[in-house]
Amino acid sequence: MRTMDLEAARRHHKALKQFFISHPGGAADLRALRRVLTLCDAAGAAIDDDYCREKLRLVSEYAAEMLGHGDPAKWGRDSLSGAEFLRQQVLNALELLASRLYSLEALRRAAQRKGAPTWTTRSSIAQI
Repeated sequence: MRTMDLEAARRHHKALKQFFISHPGGAADLRALRRVLTLCDAAGAAIDDDYCREKLRLVSEYAAEMLGHGDPAKWGRDSLSGAEFLRQQVLNALELLASRLYSLEALRRAAQRKGAPTWTTRSSIAQI
């Protein structure tokens, strides 16, 4: 049976978004990286959806580049530092994740109104 705890996924999403809004990045911070990876793992465990897992994977990878011992400057663009570019990429992935969570909730509510025990998305079938 697949896991679909949308409320827990939204809580983890909110914590990740708050972290990246407030964290400037640019310097190695392994404690912060560990927290981000833990939140991504928890969100992935809360909701079994391929699209959501892909967005959480992107968040993890960009966070590792931003907060690990690597050189975030290599990600720099004309008007953005590397750390800011990575932070924007993470926030974009989190925005797409939020949109997907909203869609999954809408599908679940529609299925409940019809009395259907399951609902289907392109990336998964979930038991309610």
